[in-house]
Amino acid sequence: MSTSLRHAIAGGIRAERARAGMTQRELGDRLGWTGATISAIEAADRGVAAEDLADVCRALGVTLDQLLERADPSDRKALGLGTRGP
Repeated sequence: MSTSLRHAIAGGIRAERARAGMTQRELGDRLGWTGATISAIEAADRGVAAEDLADVCRALGVTLDQLLERADPSDRKALGLGTRGP
């Protein structure tokens, strides 16, 4: 996972969690993870496995496209999300 993609995922999770009014612990509970794990992911100190992204999106009530809205266009394209973005 590229550094830019890891940061895009971290930022997307942080933004969508805040938008949903959830704490890190609440999101962690929905995923069976700890609040500390969510904190590390949001700080981009820890990545999210590709196979876990769908669960994260469901827990946040967003699509992968929405979660990675601000990702680098090349990362979005590599994930099959097109090149939309900033």
